[in-house]
Amino acid sequence: MTKRNRFSTILLTLIALCAILFSFAACQKKNEYPEIASSKKEATVVAVLGGHEVKYELFRAYFSAMYSGRTDGMTEEGWNEAKIAVLREIAELYATLDVAEENGVNPYGSEINDEVAEMIRVDYEGGFVNGGDVYIEGAGSRAKYKEALAAANLTDAVNRLNYRCSAVQNALYDYLVANLSRGTKDPATLPDARDFFISGACAHGVLICVQDELRQGRENARAFAVEMRDRLSDAAGYDDVKAVFIATFSDQALDDNSVGSVDQGFYFSENQGNTPLVRALISDLFSLEPYSCGEFHEDVNGVWFAVGLPKNAADYDRFSDGFYNLMVAETWINHPIVEKANAYLSGVTYSSAFPTFSAETIEELTVE
Repeated sequence: MTKRNRFSTILLTLIALCAILFSFAACQKKNEYPEIASSKKEATVVAVLGGHEVKYELFRAYFSAMYSGRTDGMTEEGWNEAKIAVLREIAELYATLDVAEENGVNPYGSEINDEVAEMIRVDYEGGFVNGGDVYIEGAGSRAKYKEALAAANLTDAVNRLNYRCSAVQNALYDYLVANLSRGTKDPATLPDARDFFISGACAHGVLICVQDELRQGRENARAFAVEMRDRLSDAAGYDDVKAVFIATFSDQALDDNSVGSVDQGFYFSENQGNTPLVRALISDLFSLEPYSCGEFHEDVNGVWFAVGLPKNAADYDRFSDGFYNLMVAETWINHPIVEKANAYLSGVTYSSAFPTFSAETIEELTVE
């Protein structure tokens, strides 16, 4: 279980792209990094979601992050599905800001503004992000900063909006955990975390990734995933599941959302997940019987599937604070954001400037 609630999808991907591309150190003052104006085309409004104007630069950035390298042979039907998927991510971005404001966190207040300014400063100068252990080398100049953004199909405005959403998510989570419920300090206003644990809003399992790199290509990764799922089909208990994990993944480095730790598995809430793929895996998990496996899903890293596990009351006793935090994130953050985003998407309106389907359009919207 992670402490932080889910971020708006793709947001972390976009931030990571910038982090990788900023490769020259510099030293300037925080107030020397004013906003960089977008071009007329980039600032053109292409759609409206829940009263929020979606500009071309934002749609382009998210389309590129989600579909770059995946548009060969895209049909008009595929384009229509893709544009809705992109707008859903953008709807969640704006819903995050609105849910925060409804819950007592000002998404444009001085604390959030200062955090965004600090992240921009690090982009220019280099440094550790949010006091953590991830060091980013700065761009070194305004020109280099713009080059790095352009290489990731970003603008300064989109970069700052992504940083703002990230800061707001963290602030909202911390605020609600500290204040229990919508700023209320009475614990009686919250449902019981144990009830949440045993309810259908919480599921237990692991998310498996068979990595292309360690299986010498996608076809081998797919074959290995099939083999592993076949082995798991005979599991009669979690000890059997762990034995399969250990035997088949002993040579694979795994992240915390996969099976790097298999002592207790992981607990998830219904609307958790920071990418469309992870959300799909978690959705599968909620439909799985214990020790059964979900469908295969693929991304740039490899082949994924979920494995269901039974809930264990001992896990709650060991990690009761964690389930409380998970409940707060799901009940007061994740679920409201998804509901609001769905409402925004259902009422989306398009301007005449919204991109139309063509090979030229797709080329402009994506970077390789």
